[in-house]
Amino acid sequence: MLKKLLISLGIISIISFTSCGGGSSKEAKELLSKILQFIGIPHSIVVNVCQDSNRDGICGAKELFTKLTIQKGESIDDIWQKIALTEDGRYFLENVDPNLPILVELQDEAKVNQDEGKFTLEFNAFKNKEQNETKEISILQSMVDADALTTTEADKFRTLNNQEAQDKYYTSLLNTLETNINTLRANELDSQKAVRASIKEMADETKANQAQADKINNCENNQTCVDEEIKKVADALIIDEDEELEITGKGKPTQETNTTVTEPTPTPTPIKGEEVQYGKWVKPSQSSCESSGGIYNKYNRDECRANWENANSICQAMGDKLPNIETLGAVVTDCGGDFVSDYNDNSDNWNERTDKNIANESYQACYKEKGFTSNGYWSSTTNVSDSSSAWLVNFYDGYDVWSSKTYEFRVRCVRGGQ
Repeated sequence: MLKKLLISLGIISIISFTSCGGGSSKEAKELLSKILQFIGIPHSIVVNVCQDSNRDGICGAKELFTKLTIQKGESIDDIWQKIALTEDGRYFLENVDPNLPILVELQDEAKVNQDEGKFTLEFNAFKNKEQNETKEISILQSMVDADALTTTEADKFRTLNNQEAQDKYYTSLLNTLETNINTLRANELDSQKAVRASIKEMADETKANQAQADKINNCENNQTCVDEEIKKVADALIIDEDEELEITGKGKPTQETNTTVTEPTPTPTPIKGEEVQYGKWVKPSQSSCESSGGIYNKYNRDECRANWENANSICQAMGDKLPNIETLGAVVTDCGGDFVSDYNDNSDNWNERTDKNIANESYQACYKEKGFTSNGYWSSTTNVSDSSSAWLVNFYDGYDVWSSKTYEFRVRCVRGGQ
């Protein structure tokens, strides 16, 4: 299976940490052997591993580096012979300090446009001092180690039922990360900041799309279905224009007032019996946002983010309401987009329809003119199948998703109504 092949062929077999001056220190020799388990990262792009003794995110000249034993040009037989010396192709580390963070230097000139294709992933230290402890090295684990994703949230995608789906998911993470690095490096972020920001944004989207793991599992062995659902996950992980502006600080802030009011979209006939709010859109000010538990200007852009409970409180404190899913969806349709909605059971052919929304320049300009950015606005609508989650709308692709009420997304309120 592909995942096992990646673990076996994609792992450098046996390495040891040495100082750049040649030879390990006495202290290092007394340390323990550890194991790194690479998943979804092919050996051909791994150029170095080091321990970050000064915790600056860079493999420095005085920090411990690895010697790689698999070289370019070696035959499959040569590689397998080396892997046979290990346990299931795992990557053994000798003389490793279990208290220091781990840096993995990668180089993929075919896909990363700057820095000769080089970028570095950061991982936490090992958990304890036992011999032969294993640590996963993957894009998903880097999100966890960055405190941007919980282990439980990561496990939703780490334990997909379909092995081929699992392999494709990990592959999509690497491809998406490299795409996002290119986007941010082109906006003059240095490599380290570009990687960290990409990991953070990808983790945020993974939080917002936990339900996709269940949808992938529901595909069972239908690979067409698997491919469609994984593409949806991958599309959500791509940093879009508005997220790019937020990360790089190039968005144009608006003047601070108590509330910024714009005319909303007339909403369609309510579906499923939920009252639709009419009135004016209200953008919370910094004081309104923060006084009710929200976070303002998190990405150098005048936006309020909050968990679902605080989002409701923010709107209520201003005498307004958090809009329901229908009201938010009406922004999509009024702007000439196609509201692709799981909530309303009209998500057939979602891939083709969301692609059209993304490519529709008029639609993309319209919702921005109304004061919205691309992704993740809370609605007041709770998920009837799971009361701990609620629905939100991603305007970039015109799709609604549900997410845990504990996560932070953008807040827009509605004032007045019939």
